[in-house]
Amino acid sequence: METGMSDAAETESTRKTGRSAYRKVWWLRFCLPVIALAVWGYFATTAVSAYRLANEGEVVSGVVTEVERYGRTHTNTVRFTTVDGRQIETTIAPETCELKEPGAAIRIRYLASDPYNNAQDTCDQARNELSIGAALGALALTALSVQAWRLWRRHRGSGQLPPEYRI
Repeated sequence: METGMSDAAETESTRKTGRSAYRKVWWLRFCLPVIALAVWGYFATTAVSAYRLANEGEVVSGVVTEVERYGRTHTNTVRFTTVDGRQIETTIAPETCELKEPGAAIRIRYLASDPYNNAQDTCDQARNELSIGAALGALALTALSVQAWRLWRRHRGSGQLPPEYRI
């Protein structure tokens, strides 16, 4: 007699677990595509920025005015004069270059349209590492989105939906 009761309890427990799993898949099928689209957008902007900086960037000489060290993160504040004669002071994060001391000469690649936000040391590659990482993240999120939709459709097609989710 106790076995019948435990079977009933297991069935209710299994039903609740199934509902919980279905709710997760139900929400994931909406959340993951939105996150994937945001990451694809980030990938597009970083790829375009890297392309423009590599192809349209102007190269000038500058001077390091300040160095900031935050553990493993470093930034150089640099001052340079653009090709059209504007004095610009901005920060750059050296990726592969060595950290320079204040007063050191530096070669800067910048975009004439926005030299404050699009400047970097010439020894660094145009910021394509961010683009590659964003592309890989976007691909992974897209694959997870497709899988969430497939799981939801399989649950829906099998007729094993919890009663509150049946249409």
